[in-house]
Amino acid sequence: MPRPYHERLNFMTELPLRVISHGTVGPKMVLPHWHQAVELAYAFKGRPGTVHIGGSTYEMAEQHLYVVNSEVVHSYETFLDEDNQIVTLLLPAAWVRNVVASEQLPVWGPLDLDLRAEPYHELGQFVHTLATNAVTEPTERADYLASLGAEYQLVGQLLKHLTVNGRVTSDQLPLPHSLRQAVTMIQENYSQPVSIADMATELNYSSVYFSRYFKEYMGVSPKAYLGQIRLERATQLLMTSQDSIQKIALRTGFRTEKNFFVTFKQHFQMTPKTYRERYAAQQTWS
Repeated sequence: MPRPYHERLNFMTELPLRVISHGTVGPKMVLPHWHQAVELAYAFKGRPGTVHIGGSTYEMAEQHLYVVNSEVVHSYETFLDEDNQIVTLLLPAAWVRNVVASEQLPVWGPLDLDLRAEPYHELGQFVHTLATNAVTEPTERADYLASLGAEYQLVGQLLKHLTVNGRVTSDQLPLPHSLRQAVTMIQENYSQPVSIADMATELNYSSVYFSRYFKEYMGVSPKAYLGQIRLERATQLLMTSQDSIQKIALRTGFRTEKNFFVTFKQHFQMTPKTYRERYAAQQTWS
């Protein structure tokens, strides 16, 4: 069972910044989640897909950087191949606070940066250095030192050009506690019938307000989020188990195999059987 989506990231590496190349794994859906780190998603090549940050959606474009502040909900729908690639940079919140000598994390924006535009040229150079070294996996000490230097220069550029001192939007704010409870409840019960109205009542909201409040921060309605969880879990089982498609449908909360088939094909433009045959190896996105 997928556990929520407060990700506990391990930064116990020589460099405090974690840089992840996501490879060429085909279709990849990453559910709405949050963690105690600033996430910078860099479209290294092509147009790899869609990123949702809070209630906003961006179509990822090459040499654009997408900024996710710490504990802000975000998700991805991507197709990754040789021509469409993403590199993620994760800055742990504790490290950022130490670097800026403050207990309060800075809030950064705008969230979609074209690194070819002024005043982001220098920021783009540092991001590209880190991304290139992540993709090519260099072994030279000089490349390590270049990455280390780029790391601190990166934070300097973020502080210089992206720090927001005025009003911020919900897309830049941490997920409220009540919505974290709602996410946990959906995550723990996705395989069973889930009543959004009952959940709203349990959290002391009206159904209408709860759905609007949830979508403001999560980018999708509670019902749509539930559907995403079921689909994501189904894709994992298709790639990592020998269970029949009917069994997978029932295990992941779909009423019938036909309902699963129709929903899956609408989302992935292929049948569950084709998906299983084409993408047999499980991939991981932290």
